Amino acid sequence: MFCRVFACDFDGTGATGGELAPELAAALGAARAQGYTTLLVTGRVHEEVEALCTDLSMFDAVVAENGAVVCLPGLQRTIQLGTPPPEHLLGELRSRGVPFNAGAVVVGTWDRHAAVVLELVRHHALDAQLIFNRAAMMLLPSGINKAVGVRRALEELGRSEHNLIAFGDAENDLPMFALAEIAVAACGAVPAVAAQADVQLSHPGGAGVARYIREVVERGGIVPPPPRRSLILGTAIDGTPAVLPTSGVSVMVTGDPRSGKSWLAGLVAENLIETGHRLCIIDPEGDYVSLAERPAVTLLGHELALPEPAAATHLFQKQGSSVVVNLASLSVNDQVRYVHTLLRELEGACTATGVPQWILVDEAQYFFHEPGPSTPIFRGTANLLLATYRPSLVAPEVVESVTAHLVTHTGVDEERYFITSLLRARGPKDLDVTNALAQLDVHHAGLLIEDPVGPRWQVFVPGARVTAHAHHARKYVDTQLPVTAGFRFLHTDGTVVIARNVIEFHRAVRQVPMESLRHHLRNGDFSRWVADVLGDLELARGLRKLERAVVDGGPPDRGEILAHVEDHYLIQ
Repeated sequence: MFCRVFACDFDGTGATGGELAPELAAALGAARAQGYTTLLVTGRVHEEVEALCTDLSMFDAVVAENGAVVCLPGLQRTIQLGTPPPEHLLGELRSRGVPFNAGAVVVGTWDRHAAVVLELVRHHALDAQLIFNRAAMMLLPSGINKAVGVRRALEELGRSEHNLIAFGDAENDLPMFALAEIAVAACGAVPAVAAQADVQLSHPGGAGVARYIREVVERGGIVPPPPRRSLILGTAIDGTPAVLPTSGVSVMVTGDPRSGKSWLAGLVAENLIETGHRLCIIDPEGDYVSLAERPAVTLLGHELALPEPAAATHLFQKQGSSVVVNLASLSVNDQVRYVHTLLRELEGACTATGVPQWILVDEAQYFFHEPGPSTPIFRGTANLLLATYRPSLVAPEVVESVTAHLVTHTGVDEERYFITSLLRARGPKDLDVTNALAQLDVHHAGLLIEDPVGPRWQVFVPGARVTAHAHHARKYVDTQLPVTAGFRFLHTDGTVVIARNVIEFHRAVRQVPMESLRHHLRNGDFSRWVADVLGDLELARGLRKLERAVVDGGPPDRGEILAHVEDHYLIQ
């Protein structure tokens, strides 16, 4: 994962005897100076923290009262996330001799008084919860915890929990551990808390936390992701799950058009969105518009006009959403210019903030064909997901950066050679490549990924999707098909015109002699090509009606053919 945020518990983790360790203060200050966001997260009330730490300048936010109060000095804002304790409750605690400390929301006492506090909560039917912190105990409104406060701070600061490393030592840190991409237990943490952590520090006190932070900063913020952060894509034929890490990976999805390639890429994107990752989906042909049905996904280039690339990057920080950039209204040349500018803007944004965590580029051969210094590969800062039916046309340096391949069926000779060579070079040594490719069909895909023990190849059945795969209205408009897949118009003089995309097909229909149209209509050539090559069954059905009319003796109608094509494709 790419770390951009540190969140540190106070007592027992960063502080001893109520004082923040000097080494930790220095490490946090140095990290913040390099662009990291730093949070102090504590069960104490904010006034106590200010009294104990006279200098809080190394923190972008203080999350106090176990998540109930978020203080943002840079924004000059304090946010209260819960209601104050009722005065009659405080009065009864005093009358029963229970010592407590009340903040804006929290009521803190000791765990030995838990029975009395619980009795009062039940008696007054309060919507409240008891949270333990070693021998201490807090009474808070239901649903308030450190994770809630940290998430609100991140939203205000334009950051994401998927770039967060959290440090803690006690029971009340567990929700924050679950939220963070990596959870680090301080030396001497409660055993149950240490067991839930991804990393356990061996050096004691704030000095141990400081040492870990310095090591992360020295590595440029790039940290191996924990095994718990992964996506299950489906079930392999041997019954094991097909698993893909959610960070620290670059993925290429390959296969023929209509082999399930875009659908599979959409499955990965959909799962990442469901787990709260922020994605930028570059969609040249409208395959991913349906993802905008999901919450926290913004669609650009449809009802919302395409903004300048620099403006698009701000959506990830300001709105905390994923973005689908629908480029279907642009020509291929304009798409390439827009995407190259957008990728350069995203490269800077990812390095600075960590968001978006993933960048999906469909039809990647358009945009990563030529290698060069301006080709962003986002090594470590963001995860690339490239979908292409022509992987052999992607620049070698980009292919080299890919660490996981999702493969669907391909029948194109050049691409089968590419995939065969790839599996032989990067796959397991004992892999039967011919048999591996033979297992791929409309129901099965392959996953090639480098595991700690070596390369792994799995043939699997992809899992179900929540959103439908929306096939687009520009597919093959100007994408060049192989010559062998083009439509061959026969002229009366014996010459042949080959249409290799929809624009060329539309132009030929307008220009070839009527006798040529009659010949192809009588033979059912148009509907067969549209169904088998373009995969557009709806257009094929419409053309089949025209063909049947000609077979029945009707005259060919050039305008009807053109109208059917124009109804399905955006042709300028």
